[in-house]
Amino acid sequence: MGHRRWLPPDHPWRRNKRRFNGAQELGGPPEFPDGDEIMRQLDGVVNRAKTRQKLPPGEVDWKRRSVLYDLPYWKDQLLRHNIDVMHTEKNVVDNILGTLLDMSGKTKDNLEARQDLRKIKLRQELHPFTAENGKTLFPAACFTMTKKEKTDFLQVLHDVRVPDGYSSNVSRCVKLKECTIGGLKSHDNHIIMQQIMPIALRGTLSDDVVRPLIELCGFFRDICSKTLRVEDLDRLENQIPIIMCKLERIFPPGFFTSMVHVIIHLVRECKLGGPVHYRWMYPVERCLGRYKRTVRNKAAPEGSIAEGYFADELLTFCSRYLVNAPTVHNKAPRHQDESRGARNWIKLDKITFEQYRMHMESLMESNNREFTSHQQLEKQQRDQFCSWYKSYVDKLDKADRIELGEKLVTHAKGPMFHAIEYKRYVVNGVLYRTLDVDEEKKSQNSGVCVTTEDGPTYYGKLTRIIEVTYYDLTRYVLFKCDWADIQLNKGYKKDEYGFDLVNFKNLIHTGARITDDPFVLPNQVSQVYYVKDPKNPNWVVAVRTKPRNVYDVGSGESEDYADVDSYHETEPFNINVTGDVGFDDIDCARTNVPPIVAT
Repeated sequence: MGHRRWLPPDHPWRRNKRRFNGAQELGGPPEFPDGDEIMRQLDGVVNRAKTRQKLPPGEVDWKRRSVLYDLPYWKDQLLRHNIDVMHTEKNVVDNILGTLLDMSGKTKDNLEARQDLRKIKLRQELHPFTAENGKTLFPAACFTMTKKEKTDFLQVLHDVRVPDGYSSNVSRCVKLKECTIGGLKSHDNHIIMQQIMPIALRGTLSDDVVRPLIELCGFFRDICSKTLRVEDLDRLENQIPIIMCKLERIFPPGFFTSMVHVIIHLVRECKLGGPVHYRWMYPVERCLGRYKRTVRNKAAPEGSIAEGYFADELLTFCSRYLVNAPTVHNKAPRHQDESRGARNWIKLDKITFEQYRMHMESLMESNNREFTSHQQLEKQQRDQFCSWYKSYVDKLDKADRIELGEKLVTHAKGPMFHAIEYKRYVVNGVLYRTLDVDEEKKSQNSGVCVTTEDGPTYYGKLTRIIEVTYYDLTRYVLFKCDWADIQLNKGYKKDEYGFDLVNFKNLIHTGARITDDPFVLPNQVSQVYYVKDPKNPNWVVAVRTKPRNVYDVGSGESEDYADVDSYHETEPFNINVTGDVGFDDIDCARTNVPPIVAT
């Protein structure tokens, strides 16, 4: 509680008593002490054991003095201690899931929390009462889910399938019968917070509860971006107090633990320390886990870890001198580029053959437009480009054919009728699988999208991977996809939260006609995965992904980064955070849900 201190001084929420702690908030945010002030507070502090005893008034709550303050430069550091975003995110997700699902031992909405509301005389409609049978009851809050709402929420988490290597299988942690979720790892909470939970929340509770939670998910997604800009951090610094204040009037005071409160300081630390990827605990935890596995003598774990660390350093040093031997530094990536798997020889039918030929020749000819205009090219490609192009090449003399190029002359004959079909293909470190293979897997690698220049984005599902061969033995791999109709509200739409919804019941370029073009090159597509929309049947939510170890380094020709769209490169939703919500119009209690029996 108390996050109104970070709002602008003239913000109307500062004077709102009814929906906050019952008092006006006229003070400003606390000032961060400088190094000299901290050294003065630490002067004379001796390390003492943790205690819950209250300190005398005026005494600073320092339980120990870190050895880092013995360094002569430590007091001059602007960021002396880093808030770990990994554990912060994990604790926030635990609080949200435990409270929404009313999980025993994890919920922050219990009898003690309701008694606190009565003690501070806040939200009288949520105060506990005694029934005629002597049992203590308390009304259902606005964030309390019914059994059906819990099932719908968990069903999304249970049915979600992400690309291979994207995250662990979250569905194994979901228990639909008990309406609980447990056993999540830190990275599972990371994926749920930033990707899955915003989708699952839609359609479960009222918009007054769902919108602030989705805004919080978007905030974590923003600060975890690989590229952080000062103007975007300023925007986030203005938004997070509004988001926290929205959560204050929804959840009880016990929800706002110290780990939830530190969210307000994350933007400041990003300004001082840079992107969170260089400061969070994922690589440290992974390294410690590797060293813990080296323990063989449980009676002396420190010695075993030291011995394992020494052996690891020694092997690393020796591996630098091994040229052709496989080591941890030169091992092959998880997905090798152009990896195809098993092959199957097929014979192209007439329509498919003409479609392949039309698509490939139009791409080849687009780089040699000196012999035809763009308007003529579109007409020929749409009507009878293949036959026109072949007759055009046949009429050329020897000198013109040399000028045109051997490849284009050979490609005029078209591809061979025999082709190779694959079930998987790797390009730019991304694994793609056909839809029929994906249905048998726990992961999803058949979702693709193509973004056009100054045009719409096409979403599809990969159905076939075919490698065609021309008479000069040049090979091309093409993806045949089922493309959703991009017409508004027919096969594509955006909801009120900015999610991209796709309906594959309405398709375009199905391949039934020769003029259809269901094929794309592998380097033209980006991978997406689809999550079933709990609000709209037959619709799925498209979530874009970015492959590992692939970075957009730019062309290096311009120093202006204004045109580099790397901040929202994988943003699935985009909500405008506003602070003009009328609190008096929000019901804190749900009258359509029976009261809860206190346990």
